[in-house]
Amino acid sequence: KPEAMAEAEKFGAVTVPGDEGQAAKIRELTGGRGVDAVFDFVGAGPTIALGAATVAQRGSLTVVGIAGGEFAWNFFAVPYEVNFSSTYWGTIEELHEVVAMYRAGQIVPAVEKYTLDNALEAYEKLRDGTLSARAVVAPHA
Repeated sequence: KPEAMAEAEKFGAVTVPGDEGQAAKIRELTGGRGVDAVFDFVGAGPTIALGAATVAQRGSLTVVGIAGGEFAWNFFAVPYEVNFSSTYWGTIEELHEVVAMYRAGQIVPAVEKYTLDNALEAYEKLRDGTLSARAVVAPHA
């Protein structure tokens, strides 16, 4: 989404519009090499395929999102020696690192709070792609 890319740019990200030539443009930005680490926070088929098309040889492609996407893997679908993995959670040590980064102001999450009565609205916004933050349902809010 353009607004999500604009937000990422505020924090120093280099973005490439999602069009037909996106993978080629990303490879061009890296001198043809590809990127060392891809984190797919969506997990849909097209986003996994984009990650596979842009990861560098000996890079890492980690699918975090659980959108239920599929990727037809074969030996030639990703560059040589790519670590292709999925994860739902990190280690407890990594969680402590994330909390420390939050406390230091290095991570500023965007959060939208919903009451239990409005939880369905949060799911609808997530489904429709109009949620630009993390939805938190607080039953006693």
